[in-house]
Amino acid sequence: MSNLHMMKNPWAVVKTTVQCQHCSNVYPARKINCFDIRLWPEGREVLDQGEFFHPVCPQCGAQAEISYPSRYIDRELGIAAVLTPGIENQDTDELLTRMNRNLEGLAPGGMEHRAVGNFYAMAEQLRIHRHNLNDKAVQLLKPLIIGNLQSQGFEVWNGFFMGLLHPEGAEQLESTMYVSTQQNEDTVYTEDVYQFDIYLTNGDIIPQGINDTAYQIVMNILKSKGLEEDDGEFHLYDLSWAIDVHNSLRQN
Repeated sequence: MSNLHMMKNPWAVVKTTVQCQHCSNVYPARKINCFDIRLWPEGREVLDQGEFFHPVCPQCGAQAEISYPSRYIDRELGIAAVLTPGIENQDTDELLTRMNRNLEGLAPGGMEHRAVGNFYAMAEQLRIHRHNLNDKAVQLLKPLIIGNLQSQGFEVWNGFFMGLLHPEGAEQLESTMYVSTQQNEDTVYTEDVYQFDIYLTNGDIIPQGINDTAYQIVMNILKSKGLEEDDGEFHLYDLSWAIDVHNSLRQN
């Protein structure tokens, strides 16, 4: 855990305690209630690494996972995300209505506002906007990848965007799903690959990728449904939302 990061952002840090699930040791930890990048540029790195959400027990070395309300405000990248742990299991419409009511007259223009249910999703928003991608399109890629894994017998909890890979050659990459709309499928191997960490229900993480053609396809889905643009209000775009969109396409 970096003391340098903490010294530059003391106002956003609160102390807490964690009980180790392995050895029952109770030890101090620190929570970050706001990643305001204008005030704390190093906050991007901290959020991306996730070190403050996974404290390590000083007695046995076991890593814990903690979740708590937090915010991520990044005016440069144009994203503001509010973390409400487990929001997907609550009255989402009521919570979003309250958020948007509080938003009126307070938020700077040109920002996308997102509600997220865990730190993985909040860090994902950072990565998505760092690459200037449409976060709704990124969400729509997940059912394609997860469906492919489920057909192989994997039990999946969720998946989160990790970054873009720019292939140096035209070789097929391992653990990558390729979608093609052309007769010459070899051309897809030169496309950018959207990389995800897919979390299985047993806790394992499987890195998976999908090519840019798939991204362009889901962007066309957004356009066809009038969902490409953002209205500036808080929205929850997650895996469940993406599955619902894909299911609606089958019903039409």
